[in-house]
Amino acid sequence: MEKTDLIKKWLDHSLTPEEFENFKALEDYDELIRISNSLKQFKSTEDIDQNKVLQSVITSDKKTKKFNFINVFTKIAAIFVVAFGTYYFLFNENNTTISTGYADKTTTTLPDASVVELNAVSSIDFNRKSWKNNREVKLKGEAFFKVAKGSTFKVITDQGIISVLGTEFNVKVRNNTFQVICYEGSVSVDFNGTSAKLSPGDSFKSGLLNKQNTKQTLPSWMKNESEFSSEPFIEVIKEFERQYNVNFKINNINTQQLFTGKFNHKDLNLALNSITLPLDLSYSIRGDEIILKSENPQ
Repeated sequence: MEKTDLIKKWLDHSLTPEEFENFKALEDYDELIRISNSLKQFKSTEDIDQNKVLQSVITSDKKTKKFNFINVFTKIAAIFVVAFGTYYFLFNENNTTISTGYADKTTTTLPDASVVELNAVSSIDFNRKSWKNNREVKLKGEAFFKVAKGSTFKVITDQGIISVLGTEFNVKVRNNTFQVICYEGSVSVDFNGTSAKLSPGDSFKSGLLNKQNTKQTLPSWMKNESEFSSEPFIEVIKEFERQYNVNFKINNINTQQLFTGKFNHKDLNLALNSITLPLDLSYSIRGDEIILKSENPQ
């Protein structure tokens, strides 16, 4: 089967297992995955079908004597310029950035087949050109990493650095919070001059190491839930806003009171009941604004 036919079937999600193996063997496989991931991250006021964009470019290029994928990428960038009047870099030769907005999550595969799950309002940045010799990711927000075995893999944040060889772990960097949870393998953490080594079940939060603190195999947000244990209520509110893309108006509520519980990411009213009932609060919804007030004001 010709290369272009394989690509079309990939776009249509109609590859057989054998054809998919042939597709993965294409010299342009990594580049196609890159552009697919980049298109998934594009946010616009208009809907865009990445398959149609890729298909149209591939079809036009088949008319030339040589199918040049560099031209493909250039044309796709041009499509965005014409359609949206804005120059949007899908990627460049060196750096790639993957990001999520409010009420959004995404999965991306790194050049070594490591997998990153990004929570809402988060981003990663990495260098593809030097990746083979320098597995390094810059993170803002929260992400779960499933790292392929190999050389040292580093996650760099504004508050600390995590180093692993091959493992599964979650990193959360929000405001003044820096938290790492190890789910498999081992994780080394450097935070403000403090170093710690985590084993499965261990967590590290803002300088404190807790041994065997969790028996979960995945962070709760990957199960479409946000879970809290004795956290200030303001942190619950901020995470709720990230997951539902809403704004809270708070009336006479102590936002530093501690909250233990969880809320789901799929049902707004159920989630609101989950965070208000335990604290004897009530709520009302006005568009994308949620008004909270205490049932027993002091």
